[in-house]
Amino acid sequence: MKRQNNIRAAGVMAALFLMCTFPSFGSETATPSNAGSPVSGGHVHDLVMEETEPTCLMNGSRIVTCRLCQDYREEIVLPMLGHCDGDGDFLCDRCGEILELLQKGEKQTVKTELPGEWGEMIFTCIDEDYKGGQLLLADKVIPYSICSGFGADMGYDTSGIRNWLNLQFADGLSVSDHLLPLRLSEGNDSISDRVFCLSLAEVRSEPYKSYTLQPWMPDTGSRFYWTSTMSSENHAYLVQYNGHIAAEQTTTMEAGIRPAYVLKKPGENTTQDRLWYTGDVQERTIAGTTYTFRCIDPDYMDAAKRRGALFLCDEIIGGDRAVYDMADSSWSGSSLRLWLNTSLENRENIMDTATTVCYSYTGATSGYETALNRFTKAAVRSVDSSDKLFCLSLEEAVRYRDSLWKLHGADGNNYVNAGTYTMGYWLRTPVTGGKRAYQVSWDGRVSSGEVSSQSIGFRPAFVAYQSE
Repeated sequence: MKRQNNIRAAGVMAALFLMCTFPSFGSETATPSNAGSPVSGGHVHDLVMEETEPTCLMNGSRIVTCRLCQDYREEIVLPMLGHCDGDGDFLCDRCGEILELLQKGEKQTVKTELPGEWGEMIFTCIDEDYKGGQLLLADKVIPYSICSGFGADMGYDTSGIRNWLNLQFADGLSVSDHLLPLRLSEGNDSISDRVFCLSLAEVRSEPYKSYTLQPWMPDTGSRFYWTSTMSSENHAYLVQYNGHIAAEQTTTMEAGIRPAYVLKKPGENTTQDRLWYTGDVQERTIAGTTYTFRCIDPDYMDAAKRRGALFLCDEIIGGDRAVYDMADSSWSGSSLRLWLNTSLENRENIMDTATTVCYSYTGATSGYETALNRFTKAAVRSVDSSDKLFCLSLEEAVRYRDSLWKLHGADGNNYVNAGTYTMGYWLRTPVTGGKRAYQVSWDGRVSSGEVSSQSIGFRPAFVAYQSE
């Protein structure tokens, strides 16, 4: 009996030793007693000041200091915002810059200050290179009742429609700041026009006539549209709704206006270059949460021979946000890969990185010593993959082993405070056989984990474009 009690006591002591040394022993969701406490040796950032806000093409920056150590000071790069065009007008919704050169036939949606249905109009590019800009023509004729008539003047120069187009209509356009004023070929003064009527020669020209002479359904006050060419005293040429050209008295109220303007060509519009160094930090937002990423290799090269700066997340995102997969250890088809790349919110200056997995492995390590000779590899067939955001491979984990257990800019290994969902973090390399992939564990090991486990989190990485 005494011997049995001794054996039982030894077993209990062994179990307690395993549970204290490896909190995950016996339970995938075990939580160490110090979970939630500040990471030992890491830095807790306090905001000092906002130096610059990021713009579409320029990075911003934030200077931070550590709450725990007074002499620590670091710059965090706030990534440029990038252009966006949600309304299809070829202008950035954020900064208003012209984004790209329109091709002939492409349409630009423009807001106006006209009433009702005319508050938004569509213009079509009919010439990509017109007097230094891009010539656009309205798709519809603005009726006489809401614009202006030609008037009884002697010519287009002093007509009511010219005054209306330049003094009222042009100022109300959402693209008004990007119009290229120019001298009309048939004008008799030195005034430049921002919006105008096409001349008879332009209406009839071979490159334009498929747009200018196309028939339309007439409404009251828009059975014709004016050109800027006079035929005789008090008569000007106009285009009829059936596509024919005629001359009418300038006092007619059946003719409307089909305005045209010249849009400036886009500038160089280049993004800010930056030379990244080891230790540089920048922010990225994933699924509504902002994380800091630290450069661990300024001269990274992927399998496609593309070079850039490799950044690794400063912290581990919990497996409750996304599991690797419920059944498959293949990176290319994994749920985690899909989640990372659909949840990344600011993608500016991030490369598409080749992440194809060519090998699976067996084996494991211990004691913060990671080397490939601890593993046996086998070739695997996998779909080629390319990602903005990804997990490191086992090969990369070996290459960057000095960074694997350092969080929040710590100088030494400090990944010891594992939480319920961060007992480890995933690598994208599968374990040979079964539904397992490799993970970097909180206790200094690289070992396998079931891909459906929520107790393993992830520490995403990306590659930023590097200046030459």
